[in-house]
This record gives sequence, C-alpha cells and structure tokens, in this order.
Amino acid sequence: MVGCSGIDDEGLELLSKGSDSLQSVDVSRCDHVTYQGLASLIDGRKFLQKLHAADCLHEIGQCFLSKLATLKETLTALKLDGLEVLDSLLQAIGEGCNNLVEIGLSKCSGVTDEGISSLVAQCSDLRAIDLTCCNLITNNALDSIAENYLTDCGVNDAPLQHLAKCSELRILKLGLCSSISDKGIAFISSNCGKLVELDLYRCSSITDDGLAALANGCKKIKLLNLCYCNKITDSCLGHLGCLEELTSLELRCLVRITGIGISSIAVGCKNLIELDLKCCYSVDDAGLGALARNAFNLRQLTISISYCQVTGLGLCHLLSSLRCLQDIKMVHLSWVSIEGFEMALRAACGRLKKLKMLTGLKTVLSPELLQMLQVCGCRIRWVNKPLVYKDC
Repeated sequence: MVGCSGIDDEGLELLSKGSDSLQSVDVSRCDHVTYQGLASLIDGRKFLQKLHAADCLHEIGQCFLSKLATLKETLTALKLDGLEVLDSLLQAIGEGCNNLVEIGLSKCSGVTDEGISSLVAQCSDLRAIDLTCCNLITNNALDSIAENYLTDCGVNDAPLQHLAKCSELRILKLGLCSSISDKGIAFISSNCGKLVELDLYRCSSITDDGLAALANGCKKIKLLNLCYCNKITDSCLGHLGCLEELTSLELRCLVRITGIGISSIAVGCKNLIELDLKCCYSVDDAGLGALARNAFNLRQLTISISYCQVTGLGLCHLLSSLRCLQDIKMVHLSWVSIEGFEMALRAACGRLKKLKMLTGLKTVLSPELLQMLQVCGCRIRWVNKPLVYKDC
C-alpha cells in the first residue's frame, strides 16, 4: 500500500477483519494513516514479521505500543522513518520487540546515543539500523551495531576502530562522512572480511591507500560507492580490480581516473553489472574498449561525461559488444558526432530498454532510428541540461 493516499484508518480496520495469516504490512507514505488505525490492523496478527510505516505517522500512542508488544515473537523488521522518536520509545520497542533484525529510523528526530544503546542492548539479533540524517548520533552509539547506515552522521576514524570488532559486518554506509580517512578504512578492512556493501559517497579524505587496504581485506564486496572521492586515481582502480565478486561500482566525478583505471576494473571485475562513470572527464575510448572486451555482464552503464574523450567509434564498439547492456545514459558526449550516435544506437537497438540523451538530439537523429528503438521496447528519456564542468 506504499504511497496510497486514499488509504486511511477506516480502510485498515476493514483489512483487519481479513486473514490472520498476514506476514507483511507496508503503509509507507500513506498520509491518512494514524497509529490508531495501524494498531487495529496489527491486533491479533500472530504471524506478522514486517511492519513498514515510513513517512506516514506523526506520533505513536500507547495503544500502538501495546499491540506491537504482542508481536514480540514474530516481528523482525520495523520502519518508522520520519517520525519523532525519543529514547523512551526506543526503549519500549526494544522491550516489546526484542527479536528485531532490522529497524529503520531514517530522518527520525530525537534519536540519541542513549536510545540506540538501549535498543541494541535488548535486541541481540539486530543486524541493520538505518540512522540516515539522525544528526544527534555520535561515536558513542556505534560499538554494538552490526550493520550500519551512518550516512551524514559526522563520524570519524575513531568509532570505526570499535566497529571493526564486528566481524560479521555486511553493510556499511558512510556517505558524507568527510572526516573518515584511510586510517578508518584500514580498521574496517582488518577484520570485516564479510563486508558486501560499502558506501563512501563524498568521503573526500579517502585516497588510493585506503582503497588498497579495502581491496586486500574485504574481497567479498559486491556494491561499492566512491562517487566524489576526488583523491582516487587509476592506482586505486588497479587494486579494486581484484574484487572478483563486485557487481556495482559508482565512480561519479572521479576526475583523476582514466581509461587505464577503467581497464583494470574491466579485466578484473568479471561480474560487474552496473557502472557509473558520470563526469569522469578523462575516461576515453581505451577505457570503453576494455569494457567492450571484458565486461560481458554489464547491464547498466552511466557515461554522461561532460568534456570526455569518448568518440563515436569508442561508443559504437562498446554498444555493439556488450550483449547484456540494457540501460545507458549518454548526456553531453561532446566528442561524439551525430553519425557516431546513429551507429552506436543501431548496433544496440534490439537490446536497449532505457536510454537517456539530450533533447537536442531528438531533431537530428533519424526518425527511422527513433521509431526502431521504440518498436524494440526502448524507453528514451530526453533531458535538457546545460553543459557545466563540475570541479569535483
């Protein structure tokens, strides 16, 4: 029922009269749902395992907490994003739902170290906590958390030393934590060999040395976000080439990397499915050529690269070679001629499902080509973006 503005408490009450075997409820962004309606829905649901109420509740009353406590044996996932959550509420949730494995508190005002410490002390199975934009959280709340969503929380290297004790750590999101350096990444790399997802978005202090340690210690990583980590060079990508299980790599606005680094990724990361190269201004045909020869599993590629050195020939080679490629974004490829776009798109016409290009190309590409793309099921998104060089 996500985002269903017509759903209200009356509807939930009617739904509550249905089957007792309900296992999952998601009323996220249902603006007319209150805690009273949700309480009536979960009353007596002995098999309910997941309850998502993100960005819909304005307050939580005692009647809801009482009903929530009846789910103590079964409830494993709870999302309350956007709600005011005080320490007393987290304590009550911990006492009433101590089998929780996942809790979402993104953008929840009032979340403090004390509340989180109380929660994790009572929920010993807790493995995932979303604390995105919980700005009151400091280093003191981190020691007992197994999987961490710490985006924009301002932590530095010190808590990562404690966090590294969590050898079962699987997911770590540190986006916008600009105080984290190579030292902190080295802590994580030393003992968190089971890590599969790492988000370092705009962690601008991290260099090639930190990523070298990561590649050496965390070889199971599948998803890695390095967007705007602008100190990273081709040397770093050489180390990342040993991550054989890597499936998704985001490198947006890494202005120091070139085709040499992309070649290392293409050769080493055979399972790569998604690659974001937007605003990697120095990536050229050599990099695309390496992808064309090696990245056979690539399904989604972002090459919206202002001032790049990719030519029509390189683009055509890429699109004709990658048989799995379904989604490509081609905005401001200044070195590609109209003929280059035509050749490249014809080479991949039967496979592309999503395409993003500048509106100006709509009137210069042949109508026959555009019709052919449409017939083959390709959705084209035309955008009108000015050509702006970003100093990342």
